[in-house]
Amino acid sequence: MRREDFCELLGEIDAGYVEEARALRRGKRPVWVRWAAMAACFCLLVAGGAAITWDGGRTAPDPGLVQVPNPILEVATEEEMKEYLDFDVPVLDKEVESYLVLVEDGYPRMAQVLYADGSEFRMRYGSGDISGIYGGALEKSEETGGVAVHYYRYGDIRYALWEQEGFAFSYVYTGDGSAEVQELIRRMG
Repeated sequence: MRREDFCELLGEIDAGYVEEARALRRGKRPVWVRWAAMAACFCLLVAGGAAITWDGGRTAPDPGLVQVPNPILEVATEEEMKEYLDFDVPVLDKEVESYLVLVEDGYPRMAQVLYADGSEFRMRYGSGDISGIYGGALEKSEETGGVAVHYYRYGDIRYALWEQEGFAFSYVYTGDGSAEVQELIRRMG
């Protein structure tokens, strides 16, 4: 195309088209484009909300999907507790309120004996603090029957921690619990 022909055609362009092109170039879009974009966003929000709240025709949740198995088994006797665990649990000669077996990952792992006087004994394989009481202050440490026992206090709660024969132990006691701790250690040995 020759230069003269191009200039002639350029002169025949409608001025409205030129103004519209300038408006687009400056970042201004026609009003209908903005309204169309807002309408599309609104439709997406409504469709997303409907998809989230749609329950597939059910009116109540399926209890099979929301139930969590209880990780604590309460048993009636010391013998029944030993049937669940693969170790013997020493029990003091005083009134027992309940025997508990704590289950982790589907396997019975820890024994807990709650006594009527408020004391509590725990035993499990491993090491470390299994008392469930964190932040206690160490009152004293002593050796009993070749086992290092650490006595702690957290407010009014007094408890002892020790490890023996591959097990971790915790005993929350009332009064002076050292004699009861000695008896538990003796029964393990």
